[in-house]
Amino acid sequence: MILLLGLCCLPLFAQTGQETSRKLEGAEREKAIATILQANDLRTTLQFRFVMTRHSAMLTEALVSRGRAAFVFPDKVRWEVEQPRHSVFVMNGTAKGDRRQQTLLRNVEKVSENGLINEDDFIVTVYATPQGCQVDLQPLRRDLGQLFTRITLLTDARTGDLRSVVLSEQGGDTTQLEFSSVVRGQAVDPQLFQEP
Repeated sequence: MILLLGLCCLPLFAQTGQETSRKLEGAEREKAIATILQANDLRTTLQFRFVMTRHSAMLTEALVSRGRAAFVFPDKVRWEVEQPRHSVFVMNGTAKGDRRQQTLLRNVEKVSENGLINEDDFIVTVYATPQGCQVDLQPLRRDLGQLFTRITLLTDARTGDLRSVVLSEQGGDTTQLEFSSVVRGQAVDPQLFQEP
């Protein structure tokens, strides 16, 4: 009886899913992308708090980290995990780093210059949702494609501000970053970008 009821309800669930998100095309898509790019211009300073949730087949439960981050255009990043265990990652474009850090720095600079939505490096699909926009980025570049099958941006309906990023990895693991207390365009203490 439960199985029969479930089968009868499947079309209803499918219809509901279709009503909650709608793929954007043409001028509507371009307007949504322009709003998101304007709201999330990275050519400035940026400070925020984050909650990072990692789901992996190798973990029995999700791994949740909390912390704060700072960015100064074009090449300074501080990523500080406060919980569950304190750690700090600093990248300062003026300092010499190892080869991996230099590659990461080039990617940060490219994202900063081109914006969050870059159709040279990704196949971009935009959806309207009740909460805002969902932008799916499927990597075209080989180096990004080796890491991610998709990067999903979730934005605020009214402002276009980035609320969350979901990184879907090649192995099936996912990492979700949720942002809060975002401050743009204010001076950031240069001491934050000194190696710990």
